[in-house]
Amino acid sequence: MSQRPCVQPLKKIKVRLQAGATDAAMDIHLPSPEIDFIFGIGSDGLTPFECLLADRRETESISGRVAGAEAGLFFGHVAPALGRLFETREAVFFNACIVAVETPPPREVIKAMADLAARGHEAGCDCGCG
Repeated sequence: MSQRPCVQPLKKIKVRLQAGATDAAMDIHLPSPEIDFIFGIGSDGLTPFECLLADRRETESISGRVAGAEAGLFFGHVAPALGRLFETREAVFFNACIVAVETPPPREVIKAMADLAARGHEAGCDCGCG
C-alpha cells in the first residue's frame, strides 16, 4: 500500500479553499475555490501559507485566520489567485484542503518561476518589485 504524496518544494499543489467572516461560517464566495501552484518557488522562500502546508498529504486540511493587511505576505505568490478576497475585510478565516500533490514537468516549474519573476510579488508587498 503506497502512501499519498507529500507536499514538498517544486511539487504542483492543488488546494480547495473556503473562506468566512468567522471560523464557524465559511460564507465568503471565492472566485475560484480550487487553486493550484508550484510549492516553494517564492523569491523569499516558503510563505507562511506554504509553511502550514509543508509535509502534509493529499486530503489533509489546514485552517487559520489572516488579517486583511497581512494577506499579501501570508499567501505570497499564491495571493493573486485569491482575487480581491482580503481587500475590504479586516480579517478572513480560511480552510484549505489539499486535493492533489503532483510532480510537474520541469517546463511547468520553469514557466511558473518565470511568470512570478515577470509580475513581481503582486501581493501588496512594499519591496518595490511591482
